[in-house]
Amino acid sequence: MITVVIDGFEVSVPKGTLVIRAAEQLGIQIPRFCDHPLLDPVGACRQCLVDIEINGRAFPKPQASCTIPVEPGMIVKTQLTSAVADKAQKGVMELLLINHPLDCPVCDKGGECPLQNQALSSG
Repeated sequence: MITVVIDGFEVSVPKGTLVIRAAEQLGIQIPRFCDHPLLDPVGACRQCLVDIEINGRAFPKPQASCTIPVEPGMIVKTQLTSAVADKAQKGVMELLLINHPLDCPVCDKGGECPLQNQALSSG
């Protein structure tokens, strides 16, 4: 088992567990679109970006939590505790919405759209 710290909370998970799954075990919801527990990680949407530090050494840029397995000494800061991760996630959301008018009443998925839900919840 590997122990990591996510948003100040310790969790022990099996080797090979993805950061996004370890966060789920703590009840921490990291936004995502392309992630599914039954599929291999893709990291295409970049919505799940988090700050990661391993043994005191920070990654230079936010990382996709759906593609990074946990490591000993890892400290993860999600959008809840990191202004950098929050800004990165909001930037990704802005790019996704550039060509998506959120004119939901005329859309077949109006009211049942993950993009709409995340856009409204993230402000």
